[in-house]
Amino acid sequence: MKRYISLTMMLLLVCLVSCSSGEKSTAPEPTAPPKATVAPKKGKVEPVLEQKQQKKPEYTVAGTRDPFQPYEISVPADMLGDSKKITDPLQKLSLSQIELVGIIMGKQNRALVQESSGMGHIITEGTLIGENSGIVTKISLTGVTIKQHFKDYMGRVNTREVVLSLRKEEGE
Repeated sequence: MKRYISLTMMLLLVCLVSCSSGEKSTAPEPTAPPKATVAPKKGKVEPVLEQKQQKKPEYTVAGTRDPFQPYEISVPADMLGDSKKITDPLQKLSLSQIELVGIIMGKQNRALVQESSGMGHIITEGTLIGENSGIVTKISLTGVTIKQHFKDYMGRVNTREVVLSLRKEEGE
């Protein structure tokens, strides 16, 4: 019982001290009612203009190649038959400009060829290579076989097989 009495006395004392200290309470003050707007004079009325949002200019590049698009080279229709564009840079090179650098044997045989400029390409069976509609037919340990179709001076289509072989090492 003494405990309850001492607690109530303490609360009363704190309450009296806070009320008599003269500090302002932290309760929010009532806001003033909004002021009445003055009506414009009945004369000339000016329209309110809305500001138009300016469109951001789109980024356009004229005269440069998109680096994310494949190469496309136009070729006369009589050279390729039905297809009119070459999409692979290997197709615009002659086989004399291509050197076989390495062969990778596995589930799918692959070969590494290098252009005369030093650019390397990985090819598989079925890859189009060479300017005479050449196609890789076989990749073996000794080399890569390419079958080319070309027209002779009489307009006949001839086929020839070219074998690109690995360069032999000095001791062999």
